[in-house]
Amino acid sequence: MSEEQNNGLSQLEESTYVPKQKEDRLVGVAAPVLEDTAYVAPKEKKSHLADVAAPTLADDDYVDTRKKHSLEGVQAPVLEDPDAHAASKPAQPAAFTPVPLTQQQLDVLAQQRAQSGQPPYTPEQIAAIQKAYMDRQVAAHAASQPAEPAPQPQVKAPVLEESTYTPPVKEKHEPQVSAAAAASLLEEPAPEPERKVSRFNEADLEAAKANAQKRAIEQSLNMTTNVDKAESRRLMNELRMEREAELAKKGFTVVIVLMILGLLAAAALYFFSVREFQDSMDNGFYSGVTKVMNYTSFGLGVVSVLLILRVGFVKKLGSFLFGLMTVLLLFPGLPMLMQKKEEGMALTAVGYGAALILCFAICFILSTSEPVNMFYKRKE
Repeated sequence: MSEEQNNGLSQLEESTYVPKQKEDRLVGVAAPVLEDTAYVAPKEKKSHLADVAAPTLADDDYVDTRKKHSLEGVQAPVLEDPDAHAASKPAQPAAFTPVPLTQQQLDVLAQQRAQSGQPPYTPEQIAAIQKAYMDRQVAAHAASQPAEPAPQPQVKAPVLEESTYTPPVKEKHEPQVSAAAAASLLEEPAPEPERKVSRFNEADLEAAKANAQKRAIEQSLNMTTNVDKAESRRLMNELRMEREAELAKKGFTVVIVLMILGLLAAAALYFFSVREFQDSMDNGFYSGVTKVMNYTSFGLGVVSVLLILRVGFVKKLGSFLFGLMTVLLLFPGLPMLMQKKEEGMALTAVGYGAALILCFAICFILSTSEPVNMFYKRKE
């Protein structure tokens, strides 16, 4: 096998390759010879713009036709310092004007005073009642007003630092329709209920609404009026109670003074009654009146001390006794003074005058003084 292979290789080496020459297909083809021809140049077309001169633009004739930006020349506003900003003052509430007592209310107070057996109010007392009533209204309004708001702290603009926050990527969640919802979509829609037509037209409905609103307003006004009347009645009662308490305190002081004056009147009456008559005077009536004055002087002293007990009967008894002594001192007291002995007549006259003046003053004060009457009326 090896020898055969070797013999084959030797044969290939000895053979020579001769390539086959290609045949030229253009052999025998002659190129055409162009004849000499005369060249005629084409005619030049006459231009229509030969005599037209182009305009020359000057340096200052240029106009910039570019659109200007709408914000060109606009400056950004500069924010002021928020610390320098003064907070605006809150609006002051409207001033409250108290309402004085009406003439009807004053008449009611006068009737109550007349029923209690007291003299009518004087103009000064009415002015004091009006002032106290209006002051109480102002105090009640001030108590009902809300407290003033606390001052607001100054707010400073926050200083933003460099933020490194990276917003999270929002995941898109497609809505999933449940099986029940899908089934409901496949079902046929329920028929719409029939629309009921009202028997009333729009004019009747508007009239009914207007009447209902009018009744509501009237009821609210009546309720407000009733509340105002009740509040006014309560304020009047409180004002009356306070005034009665003040008068009772003054009456206590007056009763103390009357007790002292009553003791002095009793002493002056006793001194006048024990002064001797002239020897020529022989009148049993004067002697009887003298004994009555003598014994009554002790009674006046006891009643004067008992006035402090705030017993109405003692007050009436004292007013009666001091009034009776005032009448007796006028007659027959004045003729009796003329029949006294001339010795010590000045002292007798002083005792007579003191007893007469003190008895009359005590009787008048006990009968007409409002503080004294209120002192015996109020028992707290």
